Amino acid sequence: MTLDFDDVLPHIGGWGKYQKLLFWLICVPAALPCAFHGFVQVFMNAIPPHWCHVPELAGFPLEAQKNLSLPYEEQLGELVPSQCNMYDIDYVQLVRENVTWVANVSWPKVPCTRGWRYEHKLYDETVTTEMDLVCDKNWIGMMTYTVYSFGNLCGNFIFGFLQDWLGRKKAFFICLTVETVFGIATAFAPELISYTVFRFMVGLTVPQIFVIPFVIGIELVGPERRGFTTIMQCVSYSSGLLVLAGVAYLVRDWRNLALATSIPFILMYGYWWFLPESARWLLSKNRIDEAEAIVQKAAKVNGMTVPPELIRKLMKEQEKGELGQLLPGKARTYTLLDLFRTPNLRKKTVLVSFIWLVNVIVYVGLSIYIPILGESDYVNFALSSAVELLSYPILFCVIDRWGRRWPLCISMMLGGVACIATVLVPSGYLEPTIILALVGKFGAGTSFTLMYLFSGEIFPTVLRGIGIGFSELVGSVGGVATPFIVYLGYQYRDLPAFIMGTVTLVASVLAMALPETLNQKLPETVEEAEEFGKNQPFCFCCARRKPSMDDVARNDEDLAAAKSSDETENL
Repeated sequence: MTLDFDDVLPHIGGWGKYQKLLFWLICVPAALPCAFHGFVQVFMNAIPPHWCHVPELAGFPLEAQKNLSLPYEEQLGELVPSQCNMYDIDYVQLVRENVTWVANVSWPKVPCTRGWRYEHKLYDETVTTEMDLVCDKNWIGMMTYTVYSFGNLCGNFIFGFLQDWLGRKKAFFICLTVETVFGIATAFAPELISYTVFRFMVGLTVPQIFVIPFVIGIELVGPERRGFTTIMQCVSYSSGLLVLAGVAYLVRDWRNLALATSIPFILMYGYWWFLPESARWLLSKNRIDEAEAIVQKAAKVNGMTVPPELIRKLMKEQEKGELGQLLPGKARTYTLLDLFRTPNLRKKTVLVSFIWLVNVIVYVGLSIYIPILGESDYVNFALSSAVELLSYPILFCVIDRWGRRWPLCISMMLGGVACIATVLVPSGYLEPTIILALVGKFGAGTSFTLMYLFSGEIFPTVLRGIGIGFSELVGSVGGVATPFIVYLGYQYRDLPAFIMGTVTLVASVLAMALPETLNQKLPETVEEAEEFGKNQPFCFCCARRKPSMDDVARNDEDLAAAKSSDETENL
């Protein structure tokens, strides 16, 4: 029998006091900075209602100014005052002659020539209003989203590599430093270029600031608790989005909002003294003594005992499974290419990456798209975050009964159909469109949660950081395009949702080709990952099983046999 790290967990406790303290006090709160920095630009870049500034009419009531200076234009099926054009007339003369304050629709029209005025009902100041990024410049605001998403793309690769090279702990604090420094710097950006550069740097850390603690958490708990820990971290993330809506409502100046969503996370540097390195990662690097120290500490806190021979035997079994013998004190270095060397692991890598791509497009796209549909950005964003929280009780009920694969497929199908159905809503009816988009966000949030869990279980320990990082790297390519998909909604209301719904349905079908991972041991080596799921039936669904003392007894028997064999060899 081949032992791996999952064979150690019954000895230390797969969900003991040590894991609970680590999870609730460190891993769960670490999801908050990802939520804040991931979507604070929805509010910092918000485009409030605006209209052409006409100084000659400044002394008159606002409605009178609009009636006289703004032509009506069709927007999303409704006639509304223009936000980008004005009548080209002599307003000084008009004020003297026009006592009825009614415009003549035959007057010539021109784009705004002397700037804009903005409604301050929802915002005191945004990047858009401060830098006049409206009308023929409104694409620039979306471009800053794209640059930020390009930072996500680069950061997923960089921090995916760093956490497998330097370890999870050091990579997390490097990530936290970059996010905090440039998040605060955003508040002091003097112009558009520096603002864009600072958002790119913050983008490097999202979602890795969430993923790295997630990897530490999932690697230290038993198979029966992986679903629970994944969902609870996502609950923390979605709760963070709700908190962000409240913070943005209270702090309506974009510079102050940048500070309010960055400074509090300086407190997380206190984690340095409590956050352990991943024992699985240490073992993959042949750092046995450090891994054993963490395992022994966890066992002690949990009131259990780990035989010293267990870790040594684990390393021997892992070394035998490698594609070549390791020299004492040496550890093989793995690269991205190892994900594609063998056919089964290659297939799973491609499928996981594509589904991640679709999830990013739909999840991020709907998170930006839904707030622009209604009267209040804060309410709509809060609703789109709340529907994610509704998905978690359902996941709790099904994830350890139906597994990961079928809930993933069903949630994506539901979200895809809802998004496509928005094209059936007549123009001028926003409420049904918002409801269908919220159903789509419910499906996207559910599938995103499942993909975090799926990715962590499919990739082997030696490539887990690189594998998840690569999948998110591919997903970030979709993030780069997402702002421009949403931008289409300003001209064609339902087109963004239709595009997102179509790609979601395609991904839901492809997800059926992934193996079920419920209650399966995490693959440690490339060889184990290649064999995992290779001959699994299409309708496979594991029955839930909790580790028992029989697991411990069987491991003890294996250890005794191994020790006896070693003593015989020495004789």
